[in-house]
Amino acid sequence: MEIHIEQTTDYPYDLLLLADPNRELVDRYLKASDCFVALCEGQAVGVIVVQKQSINGAEVLNLAVGESFQRRGIARRLLRFVFDEWARSNRIALLKVCTGTSAPGPMMLYQQEGFDLKELDRDYFVRNYPEPIWENGIQCRHRLILEKEL
Repeated sequence: MEIHIEQTTDYPYDLLLLADPNRELVDRYLKASDCFVALCEGQAVGVIVVQKQSINGAEVLNLAVGESFQRRGIARRLLRFVFDEWARSNRIALLKVCTGTSAPGPMMLYQQEGFDLKELDRDYFVRNYPEPIWENGIQCRHRLILEKEL
């Protein structure tokens, strides 16, 4: 399976909403962010959204892979594209990512890619999302904030 990564403004909401089900929040951060898609035979199978937030700091705001393409290294490839290409060209030294406490897969991936837990934002998803988010039979309530020095 050959994957090609390219920047887009034709946002793949079907993928974006897998990682962040609040369309209003997604629309808000997309305006000031760079969005990259992983393409397989012309089809968007993964997406990553990254936003420069300071002179040398940025945040990954969304990372998602279509369900039938998960566990094939696509999320890892998107992260490494951000590390090696986007962050380097934007002179980013510190990259932040946030994830919920109810899905162990993303947390494991981020730690494997060198992110370190910095903070816990209790009840973030309860405060910021109108509907409860359920993953793996657990309500997603808290947000983990991780950082990686590049």
